[in-house]
Amino acid sequence: MEPSIIGYITTGIVSLIVGLLLQRFQSKPKLFYWLPGSFIFELKDPKITIRTDSLTIQNIGRKPAKNVEIVHKYRPDHFQFSTAIAFSEKTNPNDEHIIKIPSLGAKEFVNIQFLSHIKQPILLNVRSDDLPAQLIQVHLQRTFPKWVHASAGFILFLGLGFALYWIIRSIIFLSESIGVF
Repeated sequence: MEPSIIGYITTGIVSLIVGLLLQRFQSKPKLFYWLPGSFIFELKDPKITIRTDSLTIQNIGRKPAKNVEIVHKYRPDHFQFSTAIAFSEKTNPNDEHIIKIPSLGAKEFVNIQFLSHIKQPILLNVRSDDLPAQLIQVHLQRTFPKWVHASAGFILFLGLGFALYWIIRSIIFLSESIGVF
């Protein structure tokens, strides 16, 4: 093969790899949602069952998510956003209830509380114009003071240095024993 053909092939491959990397790291919205909890109240007078649910949606991407939709099988009895945010409601031809938020900024989140006493809310989907949201599992976790995090970081750094020292020492020992150095 001629050197010019090899250069063309190399240029094409490098361009393809760079293009794929740029597309991968392009700023875009990334929606997650989770259901932190629900609770059922059994009232005796009047005899009624009340259920509370919570839904949190977060855009962890670097670009705003446009037209975020929360789709329920039917309209929840009552719902309220924990922060002031513009939204609209509509019903699609399948009689599904849609709560639409015009925009959810980068690194922004919103929490919705549901109160039901007639019908349980059935969440079907959370999506935006760009992509569907991903359901994640959450678990409450204890937070530790900053000094605990700093100590753990120091110990990890110390362990990494120790491991690197012995890797380098092993490489030097092996290279001396086979006569490279």
